[in-house]
Amino acid sequence: MKNWHHDVLLAALLLIAAVRGASLPSAERYPGWAEPGGGPENLIPDLAHDDALRLSWLPGVGAYRAQQIVKQRPFLQVPLTPQRLALLPGIGETTAKDVAAWYASLEYGDE
Repeated sequence: MKNWHHDVLLAALLLIAAVRGASLPSAERYPGWAEPGGGPENLIPDLAHDDALRLSWLPGVGAYRAQQIVKQRPFLQVPLTPQRLALLPGIGETTAKDVAAWYASLEYGDE
């Protein structure tokens, strides 16, 4: 028989959160949230350390390329930066330029 205790506990936690007014972040709270790559600054992926899920948020990088980045970056022997992204196998120059431009726009505040 299925362990129904977990379902009851989850339902209770969701009910408590709803009663207390907890909600998911909305697009209005964060400028640029609805734009590709937008959102709070703490969601900006770190190429040298983040996992494949967070790297898949980068423009032009999907789940497969993100996994390849995670697998290949230890072989670079230097920290991975947007400028070095094209050195990894499976990452084209166009994708590397798009990612570097996206990081540069964050750094300088261009939109």
